[in-house]
Amino acid sequence: MTARRSFSVSLVLALGFACKTGEDDESGAGTDATGTDTTGTDTTGSDTTGTDTTGSDTTDTTTGIDTSGFERFRLARAAGPCPPDLDCDGFIELVAPATLRVEEFGDITNTVNEVEVSAEDAAAAILVFSDPELWALLDQPELPCNPPTDVFESMLVDFEGITHDSPTTACVQPPITAARDMANALATEYLP
Repeated sequence: MTARRSFSVSLVLALGFACKTGEDDESGAGTDATGTDTTGTDTTGSDTTGTDTTGSDTTDTTTGIDTSGFERFRLARAAGPCPPDLDCDGFIELVAPATLRVEEFGDITNTVNEVEVSAEDAAAAILVFSDPELWALLDQPELPCNPPTDVFESMLVDFEGITHDSPTTACVQPPITAARDMANALATEYLP
């Protein structure tokens, strides 16, 4: 029992000595015997608080959804039959990390307008488009939405090299409605 206690005390003293061999300045900063900073500040430039400051941690803390694999979302619309002198299709597309592309429905020039959206708006949109419930709907062989025959809407999500897509005309399931509303809001805000 005495030998074990003596060993424990020696170990604690040795560890304490090894951790205090660095010189401290008035702020309490110093280094240990290995040259490691003992102030709690990481001298390598990475964050020591557990928060990723590089922007690569893209897991939403409220939903738990990791959006880091997001590549693209596209909402496409068409109507027909379409006369030759009219435009009856268009799309809204968000491409990672924050490029919004819009070909306006009814624009006979078929011009694709492109703009960068703010990081905050892109993150909010990507969260909606990265919803696994949305993907599950888009992966179904046929959605029960009873679409008319003269208008067409589809959604596509590319995530980590996997494409989830489906016709979504007249679909009102909450994840589809949320994705449609988000795409329309981005287009309205950035390319009115």
